[in-house]
Amino acid sequence: MKGYRSTHKRIRVGFVEPTLKEAEPGDLSLVLPYNTLKSIIEMIEALDKVTPGIASEHTLLYGVEAKFYSARPKLTGKFETEITGLYAGGDGAGITRGLAQAGACGVAMARDIIEKLQN
Repeated sequence: MKGYRSTHKRIRVGFVEPTLKEAEPGDLSLVLPYNTLKSIIEMIEALDKVTPGIASEHTLLYGVEAKFYSARPKLTGKFETEITGLYAGGDGAGITRGLAQAGACGVAMARDIIEKLQN
């Protein structure tokens, strides 16, 4: 909340014992969109009124940073995998890198499914 990146040292001198020992300290603002992070902070501040202390500077939040752009399953031109009827699209398939492309990919997959159902 102060805008500091979490580090092993800062966590070690804090009052909270991390529950996920394997987690790597970092900065959620580098992983989450600004509006999402702002909403989380507002929620924590609201919860602090019900459960005082939850909005402490020592509260730890965990976030996931996953980048799998190199993992690309084999797909047909219609985004179907080698398993008939299983489609992979959007960022999860490593073929798009933005919302517009992921949406277009979803439309193409849906059209292919509809076409197969009609045949």
